[in-house]
Amino acid sequence: MSHMTAALAQQNFTTILDTVIRKGDTISIATDEGAAMLVNQDEWYGMIETLYLQSIPGMKDSILEGKAMSIDECLDSVGWDIS
Repeated sequence: MSHMTAALAQQNFTTILDTVIRKGDTISIATDEGAAMLVNQDEWYGMIETLYLQSIPGMKDSILEGKAMSIDECLDSVGWDIS
């Protein structure tokens, strides 16, 4: 993650925006009042989705259980037969 002043960000906004979009970098832009983050859209949506999924009771455990299963176990658990 990069950090810069608002004045520097303003001078180089197009280049900074391109960097965030193409490379997925997050940039902290600071003023005397505080800081804001410039985040790639895909990263933002990923964070929102993660927060949403973590808000569902039991979802984290369910994801971890699924992650530990083999593909065959997953297919069996939903009753799919791919033979």
